[in-house]
Amino acid sequence: MVSKTFGGAVHGVNAKTITVEVNVTQGQHFHLSGLPDNAVKESEHRVESAMKTAGYFMPRNKVVVNFAPADIRKEGSAYDLPLALWLSLNNEN
Repeated sequence: MVSKTFGGAVHGVNAKTITVEVNVTQGQHFHLSGLPDNAVKESEHRVESAMKTAGYFMPRNKVVVNFAPADIRKEGSAYDLPLALWLSLNNEN
């Protein structure tokens, strides 16, 4: 299942719309693409903890998250919310 939501990034003095595309398929891996920094790569742990606290479960399938456009560096924890919203709204557990 492929779905997308939107976030934002500051690029210089301008704001850019970031598309957060999520695909959940068979397998067991969580992969982030689209030039994320280390803080964004750690979002899996923050999002999973927040979802468990709220009574949701992290999918135990292969989750591929793409942050587009790929030429803008994604920094910080600002992308946790759109990712958690998508995962919680599409939670099949």
